[in-house]
Amino acid sequence: MSGKWQKRPLVSGSDSDSDSGSGSDAGSGIDAPVQQKMVQQKMETLLGDKNGLLVKQTMRGCCQECMGCEAKSEFNIAKMEHDWMDGYKLKAAAQNQEDIMYALEESSFCCRCCWRDGRPFDMVVSEGAEKGGQELMHFVKPCSFPLYFSVPIRDGCSVNCPFCCFLPKLSTTLPGGTPLGNEAAYICDQNCCVPKLQYSENGQPVYILKPETCCGGCCIACDCSSGNGCWYIPFYFHDPESGDVVGGDYNGKYTPQIRKLWAGLTKECCSTADTFALMFPPGIDTNRKAGLLGLTFLLDFTVFERQQDIAE
Repeated sequence: MSGKWQKRPLVSGSDSDSDSGSGSDAGSGIDAPVQQKMVQQKMETLLGDKNGLLVKQTMRGCCQECMGCEAKSEFNIAKMEHDWMDGYKLKAAAQNQEDIMYALEESSFCCRCCWRDGRPFDMVVSEGAEKGGQELMHFVKPCSFPLYFSVPIRDGCSVNCPFCCFLPKLSTTLPGGTPLGNEAAYICDQNCCVPKLQYSENGQPVYILKPETCCGGCCIACDCSSGNGCWYIPFYFHDPESGDVVGGDYNGKYTPQIRKLWAGLTKECCSTADTFALMFPPGIDTNRKAGLLGLTFLLDFTVFERQQDIAE
């Protein structure tokens, strides 16, 4: 068997999982190309006919976070439809869907404590509702700068300034390390108060993900009466050249988007766990759907995992 299937690199620095058999078929007699084809067929089964995904972060490690240490992120992923959203709230049909995928962050405890907002990680996505299913894909994020840094000024005050280099990004690979060619990255431009992410394939930008803006693009357009408050505002896919919204209009019911949803009183008040609706642009293939799932994880990491609190 090819040596590349015997061990995959771990961001966390621990090699214990690489020999456990959870992410490889060492000793199973299956060649790496055959294994990759089987994984891609499974991805096609799980994602090919889906119009969207409900990405639900669990409350794993909430006590650990109360003590000041970032816990590993854990997600359950289910099918999602446009009609199952009522503004920023979920209807009962979405809440009753069976989970089809599970994602768990692999990262160093030291990095989560000391370099929380720039930590490297490997988000491992597997089949099923819990850990132990067949691995489907990895979203690998290298070490990066946080979004903001503080500059001390007089009288003990400080000013928060944005980083515009070495910003967070992640790429998608199959379990054996074969890249799918897509990348999600946080981007910085002159309108630094508006969070923006870019999704690319083979080095070519495909979408710019950002919320609706006003004041010439300098500010986020908030409308609390429609449910588009600052916290639950939808992020829309934009054409990178024309800037037009992909697949519809702002606030359209069936417009492709990634949106944070109300996750229930317990989650919202007692943890930092978030729930997202990922609604795919029409006509995209399975690999792009997988890449947009990674874009959702990066959106959570950069915008909703307390990093944006520094800018306020």
